[in-house]
Amino acid sequence: MNPVVAQFVSGRLWLGRLACSLACAFTVHADPAWHAPPAEQNQGQFWRYHWYEPGLTNGNPSYQSRFRVNAPETSLHPTFGRRVEARENGVMLICAEEDLFRLTAAEFYCEAWGGHPGTANKRITVNGRSTYFLPRVGTEEGHCTYFYPAVRLKVTDLVNGYNAVQFALDQGTSFWGHMIVDNAAIRVALTNGHNDLVKLGLAGFTASVRAEPLPGQEGFALTLDVPTEAATQIASVDFQGWYEGYDENGNRERRDWHGFTKNRRLVAGLGHVGSPPFALTWDTRMLPAQTDVAVRAVIRFNTDKNLVYLTAATRDLTIAPRRGVEVGLFTPQDLPDHFWSRANQKKTCHFDLDLEPAQIEAAELHVVTWTGGAGTIKEYFTLNGVHYPVAEGDGHELIYSRLPVQPKHLKRGRNRVELLSDTEHHGIEVILPGPALMIRYRKDTR
Repeated sequence: MNPVVAQFVSGRLWLGRLACSLACAFTVHADPAWHAPPAEQNQGQFWRYHWYEPGLTNGNPSYQSRFRVNAPETSLHPTFGRRVEARENGVMLICAEEDLFRLTAAEFYCEAWGGHPGTANKRITVNGRSTYFLPRVGTEEGHCTYFYPAVRLKVTDLVNGYNAVQFALDQGTSFWGHMIVDNAAIRVALTNGHNDLVKLGLAGFTASVRAEPLPGQEGFALTLDVPTEAATQIASVDFQGWYEGYDENGNRERRDWHGFTKNRRLVAGLGHVGSPPFALTWDTRMLPAQTDVAVRAVIRFNTDKNLVYLTAATRDLTIAPRRGVEVGLFTPQDLPDHFWSRANQKKTCHFDLDLEPAQIEAAELHVVTWTGGAGTIKEYFTLNGVHYPVAEGDGHELIYSRLPVQPKHLKRGRNRVELLSDTEHHGIEVILPGPALMIRYRKDTR
């Protein structure tokens, strides 16, 4: 494409995306939304997932095990154009056999590697009807990313049957415009009294989360309040929290519903319970003091593995200030915009701490990585020379690590992080937002 024309098209796409974002910003959504803040989740809601299933028998032929999306330039690229990845067309069919008249909302959701840094304008078109831009989470700015977009769809975009989702993206500033989708689904909100709920004996189902402060401790006892007869229908419960903390799901929001799915299962939530009583303890000792905390539960059932009930948010919880002690999240100020090591290319960043080790009661390292392999390097990720196993193996998978750090391994001033892989292949990526230290420390009273 002529460079001038390409720039014009890219500009038009950006303006279209901006217009869409502004329209959404000034629209009040009365329909259910999975990621809505607690104030908008005042009642429980049944959702059903329809997952993308690969393979010819599902209408999804492919040349590789992973679903890949390429920029148009890839087809004739002198290096990548003859690779098998370049043969993928970015189309997936998702079978969603639903009575569309009995849906109150629909969303597209996926688990996706954001692509080579610089890849731009990731988007989907549903059944050739509406085009939706996926949220920007840092790939365009040159960062390594992994994200979990939840895109609200018009129900009129769907069909009762096979739904075609066409992915597209632009080369941007990348050497190869490319992304990978590990899992994808259309999830739909069911009306109250939906026929399928009646058949399963769930038409009158209701549940909520009770959160009680732990006496003399920091945290909450979380319990699912559900009628005894209904509890026998539950297969599992995942508790999820709304609070300010480390952005492990990579949406560039520290305060949100924390956690993400991996292989379709929630991880990095507050905990998973597979049998009654559906209860657990949420330890908040390593979270900053804050108000407006909330919790909810994602309930799955024995009769339908793709049916879930999302409880209303239990709101207005508080993580109280500690006397003489604070908990803070410390992040690097010099985070590389391309935090990816391969072929002996070392990447570094630094934590600047205005604390003495003697003040620190506890510390944790938080980091999300993509495991492309360290090659022969054994201590591939170090903090002040101490190795932390945050990207084991070479399975090309996302790993979220939350590891204890001994206070004696930290120091006032600059604390150096080093990443090194010598493999000639993919190497190791540190996913945005990069590493962070959550530190519980005594205030300096001098």
